[in-house]
Amino acid sequence: MLAALALATQIVNIDVIAADTRGRSVENLKLADFEIRDDGAVRTVEGARLVKDDARLFAIYLDEYHVASGAATARVRDAVAQFIERDLGPNDLVVVMKPLDSLFRIELTRNRDATRAVVAGFEGRKGEYDPRNDYERNFIAGTPARVEAARTQVAWSAINALAIHLGTLGDRRKTLIVVSEGLSRMERRRGQETLPSFEAVIRSATRSNVAIYPFDPSTTPTPTLAPTPTPAPTPTPTPLERLAAETDGQIIGADPEGGLRRAAADASTYYLLTYQVANPDDGKFHDVQVRVKRANVNVRARKGYFAPSPDDTLRAAVLERINAPKPSAPPEPAPHASTLIRPWFGWSRGDSGRTRVTFVWEPAARVPGDRGRLIASRLVLTALDKDGAVLFDGPVSPTGPATIEELGNVPARAVFDAPAGRIRLRMAIQDAAAQVIDHDVRDLSVRDLRGDVVIGTAQVLRARNAREFRSLDDAAAVPVASREFSRTERLLLRVPIYAASDEPPSVSARLLNRSGQAMRQLTVSTSAKPSRFGEIDVPLAGLAAGEYIVEVVAITSSGQAKDRITFRVIS
Repeated sequence: MLAALALATQIVNIDVIAADTRGRSVENLKLADFEIRDDGAVRTVEGARLVKDDARLFAIYLDEYHVASGAATARVRDAVAQFIERDLGPNDLVVVMKPLDSLFRIELTRNRDATRAVVAGFEGRKGEYDPRNDYERNFIAGTPARVEAARTQVAWSAINALAIHLGTLGDRRKTLIVVSEGLSRMERRRGQETLPSFEAVIRSATRSNVAIYPFDPSTTPTPTLAPTPTPAPTPTPTPLERLAAETDGQIIGADPEGGLRRAAADASTYYLLTYQVANPDDGKFHDVQVRVKRANVNVRARKGYFAPSPDDTLRAAVLERINAPKPSAPPEPAPHASTLIRPWFGWSRGDSGRTRVTFVWEPAARVPGDRGRLIASRLVLTALDKDGAVLFDGPVSPTGPATIEELGNVPARAVFDAPAGRIRLRMAIQDAAAQVIDHDVRDLSVRDLRGDVVIGTAQVLRARNAREFRSLDDAAAVPVASREFSRTERLLLRVPIYAASDEPPSVSARLLNRSGQAMRQLTVSTSAKPSRFGEIDVPLAGLAAGEYIVEVVAITSSGQAKDRITFRVIS
């Protein structure tokens, strides 16, 4: 079953020309005088603005391929030149275009000299197929029928481009004068489905509020459509006649001076009606009928409008997103590892497949003789994921031997869950007076701890005497960041170990020297759960000064995992 099309509220603008029975413009109509029916349903007219003496917008297409040379060409030059001199005001904007002019360089101008030059250079070539440039030799060649088909496609593409460009210039009425002795609708051929056609021009002109006035300079005039609210249909209307009827334009034939003057007058004074309607995004045409409740007033308006299609809606949304101003994000601070702190980061399994990150820190050791060295007393940590979402933001106190967190105080560790991958950490380091004395900015790669057998990051807890060691059994005991210890201390390593099944892994640990040679086995205390902390007691009293390694191995029937913890005995 096809999904229902979404209803979208569309603002519709309809330009309406109002005249009395003698053809004079009526300029005192009010909002309440208008009635609009959209697909037969009465709509509330929300705005009725009289547009008068505004700068008018004109486009003129001189179809050299479909106007004969000689008398017809001269007639076009004279009529259009007089229109520019007589009917255009100093503020009006106009563009004159001929076949093969670049569609990407359409620009309306008030430069009348440039416009006159284009009109003076007009030369009709109807029925003449000799190529005059490389483009015609390469792309508009062959039999007369093939050349004519290519010329017709050039004309429809140019007219469509002018209508679309005019549509970018606001919601008011725009006028497009097409000078041609006739255009066929063209038969669509394979591979030409995306090229502009007669139907595409009607759609573009209707959406852009463009009225099309075809000017036929041939010696046999085309009958002029009467200026009635609904133009009387001809028995077999030509494509140009249909363009005029569908877009509220007029055919200009036997009287080019009067026809062009009428086009200018239509653009001079009209009402712009606005209303809203909820239509599905189906791209269909919706009939509009406008009437005035006041007696002896006739109105002319275009026949309707096209609702946006799903492609139109998507295109508009994409363009809006592309053209939207980019948010000005503050610049990322440069990476910087502070020398005032000694941080540690540990991984364990979090919720919903994420990794739980634990952060602790200690002030860096004093340098003998350096009395001016700043001492860190606290820091504020901000952790961000790759999209800038905040994972943690708050103060963290330093840790140390036998540190126990207490509720209500500034915590001695930060704990938060993060997705595997890159995160960014920012630390504002403060002194005892809560003044910022340095910053630490770094990226961190968070491990993914999903798997059959996984070992997280070992937490190192240290005690200086038996009483402190007993306190390490407390779950609130905070690990230390330091990895340098004295022989008078005792370590408790708390290692997260995870298995995917209920099978408890076999966990072992041994003490290695710096060369990786085994010195002795260490006892590992574990729980019976598949997700646990293994605890390893490491007395340091019998060790000489130097570097040592504790190697932890977890084995199940589905695999094994191994991790090493390095530390140094300094005295």
